[in-house]
Amino acid sequence: MSLVEVRFRKSHRAERLTRSGLLFFLAIIGIGAVAINSGNNLLYLVFSALLSALIFSGLLSVANLRRLEISLDTVDEVYAGRPASLAVRVRNTGSFPLFFARVSVRAGGDTVSLSVPFVGARSAVELPLTLTLLTRGRVTGLRADIASAFPFGIVEMSRDVAVGGELIVYPQIHPVLLQRQDEQGEHRLERARAGGDGDFFSLRRYHAGDDSRHIDWKVSARRGDPYVVEQEARYQQETVFYLDTARGAWPDSQAFELGVSKIASGLTSAFESGEAIALALPGSFLNGRDRRVWQQAMELLALAELTEDPPHPGPLHSFTHEDISFVNGAP
Repeated sequence: MSLVEVRFRKSHRAERLTRSGLLFFLAIIGIGAVAINSGNNLLYLVFSALLSALIFSGLLSVANLRRLEISLDTVDEVYAGRPASLAVRVRNTGSFPLFFARVSVRAGGDTVSLSVPFVGARSAVELPLTLTLLTRGRVTGLRADIASAFPFGIVEMSRDVAVGGELIVYPQIHPVLLQRQDEQGEHRLERARAGGDGDFFSLRRYHAGDDSRHIDWKVSARRGDPYVVEQEARYQQETVFYLDTARGAWPDSQAFELGVSKIASGLTSAFESGEAIALALPGSFLNGRDRRVWQQAMELLALAELTEDPPHPGPLHSFTHEDISFVNGAP
C-alpha cells in the first residue's frame, strides 16, 4: 500500500490518488498554506473549492462502483491450456450508472483486463473476454478487480468482487493415433434395434398402423391376439473408450492426467470423424452420436478424479490410454 492509497478490507475496496490527483492534492496544500499566511480571502475561496472537488470526486467514485455484479459464461467449449472465448457480464443493480471502469479477471495466475465505458442503472452489458485456464475441472470462486477514476481522474476507486458463474474446463486435447487391433475394428461395440430387415429381434402385440405383412399368424392364433415380428436393424457401431479412475491403476497423478488427455483426445477425434462414441468409467457409461453426448462425455472426463477403489477391467474391445498415442510428440 502506497502513501496515497487507502484500503477498506471489510468492503474489499481501495481508493488511491492518481498521479494527477497527487499533484492536485499538493496544489491544495500549497494554496492552503499561502492562504493561511496571507489571509487572502480569494485564496481561501480557491482552497475551499479545490478541497470540495477532491471530496466530491471521492464520493462519486464510491457511488460509481457501489452495486456491481460480475459473472462469466462460456461462448464455446473451454479446453485446458487453450485460450477460451468467454462472455463477461457486468450488472449494475444500483440507481447510479457506471462510467469508465476497468475490469480485471484473475484466474490461475493470469489476469485479463477489459474496459467498460458505461453501464446504465439497473442494467447489464456483456463483453468478450479471452482467458487461458491451465487445468481441467470445475472452475468457481474466481475474483475480479473493477476500478474507475471517474469523475475527474483524481481518485481511483477499486473493488475486489467475486465472479459469478461456473465453468467446466475440458481436458487438453491433441491430435492422436488410435491403435486398432485389426481391420474389423475390435474397439467397436455393435448395437442393434428393432425396425430393420435383418434377423429375428422380437415379437410384440399388433398396433394400429403396423404392416399386416409382419403379422405372425401362427403365434396370433395360439395367443388369441395379433402379434407382429420385429426384425433386427444394425444401426451403429460405437467406438468405446475406457478410463479407469482407480489410484492403483496409475503410477502417479501426472500419469492419470496424461491418460485423461489421451482419452479425451481419442474421443474427440472419433466424434469429429462422424463415428458413434461411447465412454465408460467405473460406474458411468455414455454412448451416442450427437454432440450433446460428446459434451456430456467431455464433462465426465473434466470432472474425473482418482478413487481408492480397486482397478477395474474395461469393457470388451474398448480403447484405453495405452491404445492411444499423440501425434508429433505432443505431451
